Amino acid sequence: MINYISKVEAAIESIRWLIKKESIEIETPQGTSLAYIKGVLHFIDDSKLVFSEIISSQKKNYRFHYMDKDGRLIKRWDSAPHHQRIKTFPFHLHTLSSISESQPINLPEVLETITSTVTKNL
Repeated sequence: MINYISKVEAAIESIRWLIKKESIEIETPQGTSLAYIKGVLHFIDDSKLVFSEIISSQKKNYRFHYMDKDGRLIKRWDSAPHHQRIKTFPFHLHTLSSISESQPINLPEVLETITSTVTKNL
């Protein structure tokens, strides 16, 4: 868990120049192998990522909701178990026009994708 949290912190630090405002909470309940990360990152192009991630040795639940300056969906990666027809169930990706397969993803990987989008918008 500590290793993953370090990776998250490093990923955020590496794109600090793209972040205008942030609010992040990381909880690691004592005596468990569980971590809970949630927050909001506002980027310099006025896009925003709202996220939550629960990580344990047996399960991974997440929601990474990336939206434009007007609050419209750009992409949302999540693991909610409501699209059983998707081959990568429960992991999937929402866009404005579709819901598609998505391999499990984590916050550093999402930030890498968003970095590309934000820098194109500058």
